[in-house]
Amino acid sequence: MYLIFDIGGTQIKLAISSDGQNLDKTKTIPTQQDFYRAITAIKEAAFELSGGEPFQAAAGGARALDQTKTKLVNRSHFPLWVDAPLKGKLEEVLNTRVKLENDAAVAGLGETLFGAGKDYRIVVYITVSTGIGGARIVEGKIDQNTLGFEPGNQIITLEGDTLESLISGVSLERKYGQKPQEINDPGIWDSVARILAIGLNNSVVHWSPDIIILGGSVSESIPLDKVNGYLRQFLTVFPEPPKITKSALGSQAGLLGALKLLT
Repeated sequence: MYLIFDIGGTQIKLAISSDGQNLDKTKTIPTQQDFYRAITAIKEAAFELSGGEPFQAAAGGARALDQTKTKLVNRSHFPLWVDAPLKGKLEEVLNTRVKLENDAAVAGLGETLFGAGKDYRIVVYITVSTGIGGARIVEGKIDQNTLGFEPGNQIITLEGDTLESLISGVSLERKYGQKPQEINDPGIWDSVARILAIGLNNSVVHWSPDIIILGGSVSESIPLDKVNGYLRQFLTVFPEPPKITKSALGSQAGLLGALKLLT
């Protein structure tokens, strides 16, 4: 029995796999801001899914991991988790080995192997959700890096505004007083599409992908035709922009990608 998980800014998705190749049962729980309460909640949900059976291994994604992939180092979404022994505590309560990787990279891996990126050699995955993350997947593997991928932290304006500070779910709710799924003004989404296209232009000129896949809950509301239109305006160095599409796997991308971390 294997445990798969995806630790997000507002919820944690968990699944079990009997063979390490397919998902059997899934469960979603709220993300606790208190680290130790979160660990307890993960433990309870995991063994509820497994019916009390032990795990051979566990793997999953989390945001802002350090170089050793054992703890979180960024305070933006989980201030009480920073420097807490995430990998160690999970291994303790689950009584098995645990492998951690950046959540966006894991979701990108899932999309590349099982979803919209299956037929492409170089895939860029950008998730627009509570925050903004992303990764570059090359020939079915997470591309090598030193400190991880953080496209959400690219600076978009001369005033120092980042892509995440402008169009993430948290920033949109703060700016408009509504959750992103409640925003119906086409003008707002046109502005979001334009800002996202600026960020994607930067990703294209740096990473030169065959395809860009947009995931995350906020991306579902962003008009893809607008993004494509603005990107064509901004991207002048290449004759054609890469294909841009939305996630084919949705919330399952991170879980399916995590299966590959087991091997």
